[in-house]
Amino acid sequence: MATDSTETSTVCRCNRLCGQQTLHPLASVVDLRKGGATARVSIDCYAVLLAGGSPGVCRRGPYSCDYSDAAVLFAPPGRRVSAAEAPEGRLLLFHPDLVRSEGLGARMPLYTFFGYRSDETLRLSARERRQVERCLDYIDEELHWGIDSFSRPLLCNKIELLLNYCLRYYTRQFTLRHDMSAAAIAAARRRLDDYLLSGRTAEQGLPGAAEMARWAGHSEAYTADMLRHETGCGIGDLVQSRRLAAAKRMLLGTPMTVGEVASALGFGCEQAFRRLFTRLAGCTPAEYRHH
Repeated sequence: MATDSTETSTVCRCNRLCGQQTLHPLASVVDLRKGGATARVSIDCYAVLLAGGSPGVCRRGPYSCDYSDAAVLFAPPGRRVSAAEAPEGRLLLFHPDLVRSEGLGARMPLYTFFGYRSDETLRLSARERRQVERCLDYIDEELHWGIDSFSRPLLCNKIELLLNYCLRYYTRQFTLRHDMSAAAIAAARRRLDDYLLSGRTAEQGLPGAAEMARWAGHSEAYTADMLRHETGCGIGDLVQSRRLAAAKRMLLGTPMTVGEVASALGFGCEQAFRRLFTRLAGCTPAEYRHH
């Protein structure tokens, strides 16, 4: 890429910026090791950027519990990608139109790491890096085969293989980051408890995914996946469980009436609070307070 650019780019334009031939208008594997990678572009494609072990690909280097042989950064259509951060890497681009009519199109929401921040990048071991390189080679080989009636399904199959390996490696990374994840979740849970017990819910409503992610110090997508990996529940489930815990504390530790507890926790009416409490706790609020 010879010049800085911030305009939305297609696969063909990105290839031109990299001095690379376009083999397919909807997909490309760009070898950044050939030099000239200085542009920062906002593309209309999904991007998978494989970089070496240097921290240049993201704002934060690997943690002590991470591998550091390589890093993979994912970007959805519309997000800016800087190839200069990975001058020794490779960049996979594929347009949403390529996968839309294939099974991969329906499965793209499974790959939530496209919503992660750059400091939540995937860190690879040497063996994992070799597998990612092989997957990129498979895609590149198919691109060089030429376009025919088999091109789209075969390209989608090979891209899906790569994404599934990355999903496996992210799950492994969450396992290695267990202590860090547990600390982040505990910090978010404390902030949530303080919020609920303060009574702010009555005026400001329940915290959403964005607020929970901010308290955890991560993106919404990463926070949701981290929470699901550590606890098996989603952000909404955590909020409701802590809401129930706050209700129990208020019922036992304050003279507030059931209606006042319901109002403080943001319920529209006392009846709605009673129904939810009974369903989750197995008894009514009044029964819980007296037993």
